[in-house]
Amino acid sequence: MSLLYPVRGRKIAYIVADALLVAASYALAYAVLFYPSLGARAEFLGPRYHLVLVAVYILSFYAFQIYRVMWAYSNIADIYRLVLACIIGGFLFLIYILAAGLEYSRVVFIMGFLLAAVLTVFYRILVRDYYSRRAGHGGAAASARGGAGGKNILIIGAGEAGRIILSEYMKRGLGKLIAGFADDDPAKIGKILNGKMVFCAADAAGRVIRETGITDVVIAMPSIGSEKINRIASAIRREHRSVPIKVLPHVLELDERKPLSISLRDISIGDLIGREEVRVDTGLIERKFAGKTVLVTGAGGSIGSELCRQLLKFNIRKLVAVGRGEFSMYNLIRILNEDAAFVPDAPEIVYRIADVKDFRLMDAVFARHRPDIVFHAAAHKHVPLMEFNEAEAMQNNVMGTKNVLECAHRHGAAEFVFISTDKAVNPASIMGATKRIAEIVTEYYHRTRGLTTSIVRFGNVIGSRGSVVPLFMEQIERGGPVTVTHPDVTRYFMSIPEASLLVINAAAYSAGGELFVLDMGKQYRVSEIAQRLIEFYGYKSDEEIKIEYTGLRPGEKMHEDLFYGDESLLKTQNEKIFMLSTRDEAAADAIEGFLNDDLPAIVGREPAAIREIIKRIVPEFEYNPDREETAPNTKLVS
Repeated sequence: MSLLYPVRGRKIAYIVADALLVAASYALAYAVLFYPSLGARAEFLGPRYHLVLVAVYILSFYAFQIYRVMWAYSNIADIYRLVLACIIGGFLFLIYILAAGLEYSRVVFIMGFLLAAVLTVFYRILVRDYYSRRAGHGGAAASARGGAGGKNILIIGAGEAGRIILSEYMKRGLGKLIAGFADDDPAKIGKILNGKMVFCAADAAGRVIRETGITDVVIAMPSIGSEKINRIASAIRREHRSVPIKVLPHVLELDERKPLSISLRDISIGDLIGREEVRVDTGLIERKFAGKTVLVTGAGGSIGSELCRQLLKFNIRKLVAVGRGEFSMYNLIRILNEDAAFVPDAPEIVYRIADVKDFRLMDAVFARHRPDIVFHAAAHKHVPLMEFNEAEAMQNNVMGTKNVLECAHRHGAAEFVFISTDKAVNPASIMGATKRIAEIVTEYYHRTRGLTTSIVRFGNVIGSRGSVVPLFMEQIERGGPVTVTHPDVTRYFMSIPEASLLVINAAAYSAGGELFVLDMGKQYRVSEIAQRLIEFYGYKSDEEIKIEYTGLRPGEKMHEDLFYGDESLLKTQNEKIFMLSTRDEAAADAIEGFLNDDLPAIVGREPAAIREIIKRIVPEFEYNPDREETAPNTKLVS
């Protein structure tokens, strides 16, 4: 009970202060107008006027919930609301005067209203300033004790995002950590934004860092593209290699429920090459997924975990996250708990450790939670490693897919979405071929079992576990060299959040049986990615860090395709999502024989026999029948 007294006491103090200031404002206006004949219209100061005046103002403040605002942490929107409450209070007083047939001075009314608005706003600004300063002293001491003291942050971008970040720092009493801004708008340079100077253009940030002792840089421009981020980051790193650079995620990744300062993260290769303007139909997605139970396999992986994060935004009823790796699922729990903290009505989230190869375990998960929609993202994806583990690739990528399809069909799932890869097109690797078979099996379940399925095919995602980028970064940090397979090898690259949102959007379009392909943009030369990363670290790619070419690894192709030559692209409502025309698939009895006879016995077969089985289902699969049985000792390269 004692905890309520300070709150109630503060509320009463505000009411008393407002009542006194309103009464005093109109009394002062009267005194100014009638001085020195203060008794000329003394009735204006009587209870018939002033009691009603105070009462209507306090009533208006209550109606606009002014006394529920925490003024120590207020913002401009709260001030606007207070001014509006003052206007309504003055209007109610005017209505009272007219309705009661009373006389009142127009000058006193106008002056009194203006004074009341100014004074009630002004003393609240003083309250907020007092608490900000007090928090600033305490926060500085606390940060010094915690090791955060001594920071001097430059925010690049003096727009709305930069202003919000500064405001959030100030609310936490950490405003002194912000040194100022850099911005490319010439009209802003030299101006002051919320007490902080806009020093220079973004490209000149290196000079400001040197002259003002900047320790950290924040790029607060969530809508800019990769080229500009790369230019800014490289310019800073050339002069100040050790200065940490944080960046706001792309607008696609931002969660409006989270404070921007919490959303800041280390700059990544995705920011350097993968930030494009992508739109999704959030209204359609929400209509499709709201109130549904959604199950995601491979939930601990790069795509699976991002699917889980994005699905939380669309009002689903329950999320069932299924993964095999204990540590990856632990990380997922940590990430989703952090996101759910900012969701007022967060859905129920269930975490299950289960291997898609174990049908009984998967069946139990489906029986318990009865998902409406299934996203199947679990797969082995490492091309060279799967070349010498054919049985495991078939077991996980094909048998695992069949198990999840069967569970979805058996337990009445309304929809099944299979996550595929560009390596399934004209496959030259075991991994690609097994993903192609999984596509065929998915289509087969739609055709013969009536299960509503769709397939979404796309290329490399930046930052995934199979991505070469983390290896490049590790090699650069060791001083090089950076190893690339071939100077002309190209790959598609897309950011994980972008790919995941487009997958969800494609699923929202599905009526059953579709094969969607994402527009991945241009193919990048992997050597160009390596060069950009070297420059991002502040090195010269031809001199300080060299690139070595090691030759293509087993199963790798020079270039990837997203569709077969006999498939045609059909447009959808989203310019980044295409639908492919249906190909002639293998006969149903051939697929049935493969699923019932060949697949269950795959573990006991020799690698050459497994490849022959794959070739029967995927005739375009090309492989060397005389290859070695074990992987050669090669470097880990792109």
